[in-house]
Amino acid sequence: MTIPAPLAAVLADIGARFPELADDPVLAQSLVDNVTSMIADAHERYASGDGAGSVVSDRYLDPAHLATGALHAEHAQHPAGAMLAAEMLFDAYLPVFVDEVGARSADEVLRATRALHAGVWSRFPAGAIAYTEALRQRVTSTNLDSREQIARDLHDRVAHGVLAGLQRLDLVLLTDPDDAERTAQLESAGRLLRGALTDVQDLALSLHARVGEDRLDDALRRHVDDLFPGDDRLVITTTGVAGVLPNWKAEEALTILLEALTNRRKHAPGSTATVEFAWSPATVVATVRDDGPGFTPGAVSEGRLGQRTMRERAGVLGARLDVESAPGSGTTVRLTVPRGAL
Repeated sequence: MTIPAPLAAVLADIGARFPELADDPVLAQSLVDNVTSMIADAHERYASGDGAGSVVSDRYLDPAHLATGALHAEHAQHPAGAMLAAEMLFDAYLPVFVDEVGARSADEVLRATRALHAGVWSRFPAGAIAYTEALRQRVTSTNLDSREQIARDLHDRVAHGVLAGLQRLDLVLLTDPDDAERTAQLESAGRLLRGALTDVQDLALSLHARVGEDRLDDALRRHVDDLFPGDDRLVITTTGVAGVLPNWKAEEALTILLEALTNRRKHAPGSTATVEFAWSPATVVATVRDDGPGFTPGAVSEGRLGQRTMRERAGVLGARLDVESAPGSGTTVRLTVPRGAL
């Protein structure tokens, strides 16, 4: 499809302002298709005389526009970005559109302006609703996944430890009080029950994790001291000018990072680990690395490692989560969080 030069120039400006659109082939094509459709719709409105009214938000929710909104939500593109792109389109293309339709009188220019406005803005009610619905589904899915993970931890870790400890105690009760194995069995039971208690305490601390008034990196340091006391193999560093994230973003990011560190203790105990915070004006990148045994991505259940919940939470944030690992090469979890309020 050949794009007229004036429209191509506007698309190039939008792509420069939003490189994440230009760099993603699916989103880039969606942008071209939508902008082309908007202009065609504006021409139809002007030709039919429908440009007299430009209030369109309460008219309809076109399924195609809902699909576009869902696509952008899947790629964590907030509707505010689409609104800014629409403003850029309207501002830059209005003189071109007025010339294209041959508007000369003040009434014709006003009708052309309204037709272009309606052609552009008719997309946004559906897009915003689709984004909101996708976000609601992500939040619901994340909460359900978190509950499943807690239930799994209680069953597989806590209940198993308590049961094993009680079985050891039952064995002790059946042995001769003078049997030399009695003390060893009691000590083993104590270790199992203390381990189960530690698991319960860890779960409780994780559920109550809060950033509060702290920066994200300081909040993580505080919770690490509670969850992993005396762990001198874990180091947290910060580079760049640290700042404060919107609270809801910081809380979700903290939950993701604590899950990554808990996974390290479960699956790479005794490994050396670092958490590196790299702050920039646009993002904060938190990278969790360990030199543990690693794993083959895809060969290990994402549910077992909590990755699915972590990815869902990252999606709610509009953040990017990358997990890199290989047998014998440790594991790296990288969370990139945009610092904006949206």
